[in-house]
Amino acid sequence: MSARLLYSIPAFLLAVGLYLFVRQPQAGVAEKRGEYPRIPILLFHDVDGKGPYAISRHEFRQYLDILKEEKIQVISLARLHEMMQKKLPAERPSVVITIDDDFKNIVRVAAPMLREYGYPATFFVYTKNVTDQPRQGMAWEDLRRLQKEGFDIQNHSHTHTAFHVPREGESADQHAARVDIEILHSREVLEDRLGHKIWSFAYPMGYHSPYLEKRLKDAGYELLLTTDANPPDVTKTYTGVLDRFTIQKGKDPFGLFYKQIAFARRTLDDHSLTLKEDETEPRP
Repeated sequence: MSARLLYSIPAFLLAVGLYLFVRQPQAGVAEKRGEYPRIPILLFHDVDGKGPYAISRHEFRQYLDILKEEKIQVISLARLHEMMQKKLPAERPSVVITIDDDFKNIVRVAAPMLREYGYPATFFVYTKNVTDQPRQGMAWEDLRRLQKEGFDIQNHSHTHTAFHVPREGESADQHAARVDIEILHSREVLEDRLGHKIWSFAYPMGYHSPYLEKRLKDAGYELLLTTDANPPDVTKTYTGVLDRFTIQKGKDPFGLFYKQIAFARRTLDDHSLTLKEDETEPRP
């Protein structure tokens, strides 16, 4: 073996050792964090339905295509909840997908498309209209299947009515009893039928109040969702309440959708983009 080779082997091993040392996270040195603190929560309703907040299946696919083409990561609601708690920005521009209500098209149209794209989603359902007959709409069998496929099912009340304040002539006790049905009974039904913890609640039609927020938090809900449009920001103080952006018909729905993508792309040091009063959406 030549002298040159004998000298080169230790040098090579030293170089490899230094490379591996530099590559390893060092004690006391924080790993590089993400750069994208704003993570919009997208809210869809009756996909391919006829309601005022419904969109066609073609439009739904267009929105999913845009996310794919723009290289926007779709993360789960549970992951966003964890990131908010830890003040952990995303490594890539990201959004969350949620779909509300018990429309059968969640099962027949939206879920198959989401599976095709490999996107996670949370479905918020109200228990009164879930049946044991799949042909009548959304059924428990459908929800259990979606859950096995990795989709998340959470609570949207029992009757999908406004119960954030008392009705006219309703006593405080009567109102409290009605709230019990909407937030406690519905959770019991979901947990019994689906066999998993219900930890998140989406306000029906977005109607909320300090009283209802307290009742929900006292009941153990970890995350409450409004329809107030502002994108969650992991740098802000986390209260367990997050806003969602409602995707619906309007004068420029795709323009507003791209605005949410612009929010997702803003880095930690960029605070130039804000919502204007006319860019927020009415309550679904």
